[in-house]
Amino acid sequence: MSPRRATLVAVACLVAAAPVAADSPFEIERGDFRLRLTGYIQGDFRSFRNWEAGDEDTGTLRSDTHELRRLRTGFDMEWRWLAVEVDVDPRDDGDELKNAYLDLGPSKALHLRGGHFKLPVSPEFLTSAARTDFVERNLGATDIGVGRDWGVMLHGEPAKSFAYQVGLFRGDNRTSTTRADWTAAGRLVVTPADDLDLGVSFSQGDVEAEEEPVVDPRPKGMIGEGPAGFEYYDRHFVNGRRRRLGADLAYTPGPVGIKGEFLETREERRGQGSTFDDLPDQRARGWAGSITWLLTGESKKTRIEPRRPFPHGPGAIEIGGRYEELRFDDVGPDEGFAGAGNRARNIRPAADRVITGGISWWPVHWVRFMGNVVVERYLDPLLAPEPGKRGNYVTLLARAQVALP
Repeated sequence: MSPRRATLVAVACLVAAAPVAADSPFEIERGDFRLRLTGYIQGDFRSFRNWEAGDEDTGTLRSDTHELRRLRTGFDMEWRWLAVEVDVDPRDDGDELKNAYLDLGPSKALHLRGGHFKLPVSPEFLTSAARTDFVERNLGATDIGVGRDWGVMLHGEPAKSFAYQVGLFRGDNRTSTTRADWTAAGRLVVTPADDLDLGVSFSQGDVEAEEEPVVDPRPKGMIGEGPAGFEYYDRHFVNGRRRRLGADLAYTPGPVGIKGEFLETREERRGQGSTFDDLPDQRARGWAGSITWLLTGESKKTRIEPRRPFPHGPGAIEIGGRYEELRFDDVGPDEGFAGAGNRARNIRPAADRVITGGISWWPVHWVRFMGNVVVERYLDPLLAPEPGKRGNYVTLLARAQVALP
């Protein structure tokens, strides 16, 4: 079966199977005990408008125009102080396990979580892929952010205007070949006014380079990959401390959502020069700003529920736009030849600037259709998909999503 047919069949099956009632039949509640089945499916569609999707030299472009992107299934359970969540994705070969943790919460101010889950860095990454404002997450969260790993974390809300998360993890992305060793991570959020959240986050761990006698050692540094999947910045050899610092804001008055995020990741390159000398740290800085508006008047909450579901009303309709940039360089002086090689002392700067415009439609709360226009422009035309072309690269993205109510 072709990827397109598989995607359409899977989405159609879930649409047909999902009930139209507002209350979910996938939940059991008996006193202090609650068990709920969870899951969603996403089918993605893309079209490259004014450029070729790539050839054997362009890396891992998402050249398939139709893709079954996610097939998540799992459950969450609550009983008194105990909460359990398990999520898997059988479609994601090699990374089937998503969340698997226990959470003990004797009070709202203090919870202890242990298991496999997301490191608390970047609100964009911490938002479920089923609830992001656009088809693709911002570049900072995707390329230089963290992943899921095994760990323990304390978290809670000691006050209405303050929340925290702080933990220790076995690494910063369990399934990545660039995984750091033991990593500490944390996030603080304050709410100085209604509908306004201000957050800061960090993570820090050590990355150990592959040593001789490895015949073909793999670089473990960050990668620059645009929304279409084009790799405009190759991984560099790193060894030593990897540190991330982030700041963000979210202002959601009524149907409007205004968000901003900044993330910097810095990696040491001890002994990674051509003569095993130390090189200046590698640094990446990403920032993104977006605004969305629910035209049908619903509040901008984590879960959008149409006031007038289809077919008795229009459902919920949202439009939005985002501008972002991710830039790579080193922290050393800009002296001598600037190279793109993975052991270059003076790294040739590389960046991707992206404008995304989007629309989302929820006919009912468990079904969502999305459409995005993505315009990319690369800092260095020699590192663009079509070397030497300074123009914009346009990609059209669409998504069909069905979730268990």
